[in-house]
Formats: sequence, C-alpha cells, structure tokens
Amino acid sequence: MYDYKVLEYQKVIDILLEYNKLSDSREYILDFKNEMGLEEVKRNLDETRVAYNSIVKMGAIPLHPIHEIKNTLKRSKLNGVLSIEELLNVVELITMTKSVKQYFQGLVTLKEDISIFDEYVSNLEILDNLKTSITLAISEDGKVLDNASRELFMARRSIQSLENRLKSKLNELLMSKASMLTEALIVQRDGRMCLPVKVEYKNTFKGIVHDLSSSQTTAYIEPESTVETQNQLDSYIAEEKKQVLIVLKNLSLLVMGQADSLLSNLEKLIHLDIAFAKAKMGIDNNYEFANVKDAKAFNLKRAKHPLLNKETAVPIDCYTEEKSKIIIITGPNTGGKTVALKTIGLLHLMAYNGLMVPAHESSVFAYYDSIYADIGDEQSIEQSLSTFSSHMTRIVSILKNLTENTLVLFDELGSGTDPKEGSSLAIAIIEYIKKMRATCICTTHYSELKTYAYKDGNILNASVEFNTETLKPTYRLLMGIPGKSNAILIASRLGLLDEVIEEAKCQMKSSTNETLELMGNLEDRMHGLKNEEDKLNSEILEYKSKIDKLNLEKIELQKKTDKIIQDAKNEAKKIIEEAKEESLNLIQEIKNMSNQDFKDHELTALKTKVNKLEVKEVEEEVLDDFSIGDYVFVKSYEKYGTISDIKKNKYYVNLGQFSMEFKKNELRRAAKPEAKPKKVERFSGYNPASRATLSLDLRGKRVEDVNYLLDQYLDQAMLGNLEMVSIIHGFGTGAVRKAVWEYLKNCPYAKKYRYGGEGEGLNGVTIVYLK
Repeated sequence: MYDYKVLEYQKVIDILLEYNKLSDSREYILDFKNEMGLEEVKRNLDETRVAYNSIVKMGAIPLHPIHEIKNTLKRSKLNGVLSIEELLNVVELITMTKSVKQYFQGLVTLKEDISIFDEYVSNLEILDNLKTSITLAISEDGKVLDNASRELFMARRSIQSLENRLKSKLNELLMSKASMLTEALIVQRDGRMCLPVKVEYKNTFKGIVHDLSSSQTTAYIEPESTVETQNQLDSYIAEEKKQVLIVLKNLSLLVMGQADSLLSNLEKLIHLDIAFAKAKMGIDNNYEFANVKDAKAFNLKRAKHPLLNKETAVPIDCYTEEKSKIIIITGPNTGGKTVALKTIGLLHLMAYNGLMVPAHESSVFAYYDSIYADIGDEQSIEQSLSTFSSHMTRIVSILKNLTENTLVLFDELGSGTDPKEGSSLAIAIIEYIKKMRATCICTTHYSELKTYAYKDGNILNASVEFNTETLKPTYRLLMGIPGKSNAILIASRLGLLDEVIEEAKCQMKSSTNETLELMGNLEDRMHGLKNEEDKLNSEILEYKSKIDKLNLEKIELQKKTDKIIQDAKNEAKKIIEEAKEESLNLIQEIKNMSNQDFKDHELTALKTKVNKLEVKEVEEEVLDDFSIGDYVFVKSYEKYGTISDIKKNKYYVNLGQFSMEFKKNELRRAAKPEAKPKKVERFSGYNPASRATLSLDLRGKRVEDVNYLLDQYLDQAMLGNLEMVSIIHGFGTGAVRKAVWEYLKNCPYAKKYRYGGEGEGLNGVTIVYLK
C-alpha cells in the first residue's frame, strides 16, 4: 500500500500529463498501483532509461494526439457507423503506428538496445490495406470522393448536370425578366433557387413565393419553369447523401473487422507514450535515474522536492542504515521538516513508478512494499474527531499493517496533547516500529525524543538548520545533529525584556539536568564539525576543477602541436608533389627536344625514380615491448598511467579517470611507484566528463564560429570517452557543413567520419568516430 494522496503524488502526475501525447494515455497514468514487486519497479525504470537513450539518439517518438480514438474503435465493434472525422482518425492511427515502428527500426540500425520494448514494437500490426481503403474513399480535407462508389459517382454527375441546367435557365430569366427584378441575382430560399422579384409583380411572375424581404419590397420567387428541374436536383442530392452513408457504413465494417488489431496497437502505443513521457519529463527538469535496490536502507543525496522551485529549493541529504532504520528529525517550525519527510516519501514513489528523480545520480533508494504517511493537521469533521484523535486513528491503522518492509513517515509524532504524555506515547510507538523492524522517519519538538535517540545507538538524530543571526531557517537537513528549539534566544533577539529572559533561563536550568546541557554542547560541536566538513568538500571540488582545467589545457596544447606537425608534413608532401610534376615535365621536354640522344628505357628509369619520391614520416626508435598492466610514461601528456588494453598497434592507457588511445612510440616504460595507503575522503560533486553529450547542433551558427565550437565540444567528448558523436549542421547553403568537413580533415581526435544514414539525419548530420 502506497500513500499517494498524503504525499501529493497527484501533483507530480499533473506535470507528467503535460508530456504524454495520446489522450487515451491519461487513464493509465492516473491508475496508481498500490502494490508493486521489485522486478516491476526495475522494469519501470529500465523502460524509462531506454526511452531516454532513444530520445538522445533519435529525437522524440513520433506520437501525437488523436481525439477519442479508443471510443471510436469500441463503437465500431458494436457495428456503429463512423463519421468521416472518425475514419480519418483511424487512418492517423495506422500512419502513426507505422512511423513508430520505423522509429525503432532506426534505433536498431544505431545498435541501440531496445529489447525491453520488443513485446510492444514487434507486435505492432501495420494495416496498410485498411488505410488504403479509407484514403481511396475519403480525402485528407474530409470529403467523400466521387470514386468511392459507382452509385455515388452517378448521383454527383447527375447533380452537376442538373445544377448547370438550372443555372442556365435562371440566367436566361435574369435577362428576359430584368425589368421585374430588384437586382440581377440568384438567391437561395428554403434550399431552392429563387429570383428577387419586385413585390408589385409577384402575382404576374409565374412561380412559387418562398419569402419576402424585411422591407416588403422584394418577393423571392422560384420560377415555374425551374420547379421540375429543382425537384429532380433535390432527388439526386438525397441520393448522394444516401450513397455517402453507404460508403461510410462499408468503411466502418472494414474498421470493425480490424478493431481488435487497432485496439491492440493503441494499447502498445499508450505504453510507449507513457515511458517516453517519463523520460522527456526527466530530461526537461534535469532529473536523474533512480537506483532502487533490494535493501533495507536508503541514501538520498542532494534530493529536492519536485514541486518546489528547482532553482531556489535547498537540496537535502538523508540516509538510513541496516541497523539504524529510524530517524528523528528536530528543529523549529517552518524549517523544512515536513518538506524533508514528503521529499523522501515522494521520491521513492516516483522511482517505483519509473519516473526520474530530482536527486544526485549516486543516490540509493530502498525497496518498500508499503509506504505510509501521517502528515498535516487535517481533522475528521464527519467523525467529530480532534486533531490528536484524527492523527491517532491514522497511526492505529498504520501500525496494524506494519511489516519489516514498510516505510513510515510521521509528522510531529505525539503532538496535539499534553507534552509529557505525547512524548511518552511517541517513544512507545517508535519502540513498536523498532520491534517490527520497519523503517520510520518522524519529526518532533519534544526534547525527550532527542534524549531517547541519544541513548539508543540504533536511532539516528537529524535536524533542520536554523540561522540564529538572521532568525531564519536555512532548510538544510543535518544528519547526526539534533536540533534546538532556540525559543529563548529568538525571544531575546526579538526584544523580550532582559529580566523575563533571565527568569526563563533560571526556569529552564531548574527543569533540566546535566544530560540536556551535555547534549546542547555536543550539538554545537557536531554542528561545527559539519561546517568544517562542508568547507573541506568545497575546497576538494575546487581543487578537482583546477585539475580538470589543466587537463583540458594539456589536450589543447597537444592538439595544436599535432596540427603544426601535420601542417608541416602536408607542406612537405605538397613540395615533393610539385617537384615530381616538374621533373616529369622536364623529362618530357628533354625527350621532345632530343629524341636521338635518349633511349626509351633510360627515360622510363628516370620517370620511375621520380615517382618513388614521397614523404616518409619519421618514426621514433622504440626499444620497449608492452603488455597489459605495464606502468608507462605518456610523452605527449607528460603523465603516468597503466596499459588497460592492446588492440593491434593501439595501446589504451588509464590516465586517472580516463582511458585514452596512444601509439607505441608515444609510450615509455616507467617504474611503478610504491602503493600508499589511500586516505578515505567524503565529498560530493560531479565529473566534468559527464557533461559530454552525444551531439552538437551547429544549425544557425556562423561559419567563423564552427572551429571554436568543435574544439570545445570534441574536447568534452574525448574527456567523456565517447566513441561516436553526431555533428548536426543541417542542409542550408552547405557552408557550415563544408566548414565541419574541413575541420575534421586535420582533427587529431577523428578516426573517421561520414554523413548520417537513414534515421540519422542523412546529409544534414555528420557522424564522427573518435579515436
């Protein structure tokens, strides 16, 4: 059982609903599951991960809204006659199904693993025959075509003939009876063609009066000579409507015959739509994939509540342990205790349902088969219960359903009654939860619970930080540090009389013991240590950032060096080619001038000698032979590393967190340094290589900026150890594309490159394979 309502999961789903394309997906998204096994949870996450990778490689899945298509197909199964719009929606569904199948075929071509979607994609049935039958009968703009049936064609041809005859007769009357008409105009009244006759001639103008003008000066008369023609026209118009209905009935029967297949396709598209909506929501909000483990403890890092402003929300770190599965959070009101509770519960629910989460990628989520929450100050009006009774009723229900695999979230446990009784009751409830070996996180104001947590080594203390200088909460969650109420300090800062403050301190001293005073001193010390740890972590991050910057500068320097060498080789080759050409020309001239003095075999020998001129690269003499595991010095980077792999003449060397490819002559054997004991450091941060993306979009960029943008991007790609990237330059005038290819000719990172294939963007994209 999962407490979706209390944890406001519906509000997260409201955001997800903005990303799904098919209107029929809504009912599936809103169907919250109260029971999920760990395997189902992992499958949900895997589907979102594959959808995420697919969007990165191929862009958005080709799905779009189709109005009430599910109801249309269900009605067709009941032998209902579908409207033109409904039949066109069926065509749209067939077209979309085919596009989705092609989308996944493109992913297979890119060697993307989409096996998790096989049961949906491979079983999509492409009903081209049904689509053809409908499109041959109905145009894209929603008209039944003349050739939909022979009878319809004949009826419309008769209508056209009669309309021409009728207009001809009326035009003749416009000329012959012009003096009797108010204007030379043919008008329709009651669906009949009429002429505007002056009212004084209405009795002499032979015909049927259908209407009078508001001024009573004009009578709209159907001429007697056209009545029979109009009757025939009406008859054929009725016949046309009848034939259109017959066409729609026949097409509806065809849809009915394929309704089960169409509904099956729709079900599969809905499943794909939901998975891709989850991925797109994660991409747009910079969420990370959740790592759910079959464990009895979680470790959330830099977690944020998804409904708070992502720019201003303060992230929290929170964890439980196998032996310490209960956390007691203390601190002032409006300090973020309740938000912390909801964040922990809500992010677990998001993860179980396959949603990406606003937390650091290294976070670990525990699997719980039930999550219960008692949060808020709701009162049960129907049962006439007080706030305390309402909470206690809820707690009773939770405790009855408690198991070892349950997560319980209590807000202000034991509040709403006498503090001494409330704290005693809270401790008793926590003791029962401990006995059941469930996981519990609760917030409280009671100092007795802090003391209780100190005495019990298996309970974790935590608090929300409060700045006593500004008298404002920071919303940070401090693990291992219990919170203070700070009531006397706050009152003093707000200007309460000194004598009142002093009396309060005396009362507090008389009502507390040495244990509480010792706890206060310990809290201050722990808080100071936490600040020191944060400062050290910040310095470590800064140090690592500087190292990464230096590595980038070294790569840039090596790239410039390689370019200078390559340019020199190209120039030398050019000079020799010119010399070869000049030599051949000279030989030809000599032969032309003096055929008698030179023999053919001598000239052939000269030509062969000239053709053998070429640029030979100077190779360094290499004395060392290397094998996997050897410790080497990389000359170009002036760094030491270990050979991790050897393929043909390529040596892969681990340099810190990167594995890079080198030639044999770039390496030198080195003495491996003595191993030193590793110092364990705890800090948070991110790897700059993680910013490397799979594509660079140059559309709309200036040609002069291309080299600079490619320099920056390929540096990141190399740091990210990517094997293949896409450069999107579009078609346009071809200037940017030409600049990209010119750059890649001399790029030391590019192993080879080509235009995109089917599903990759064709000639609007260049695929680059990196060394």
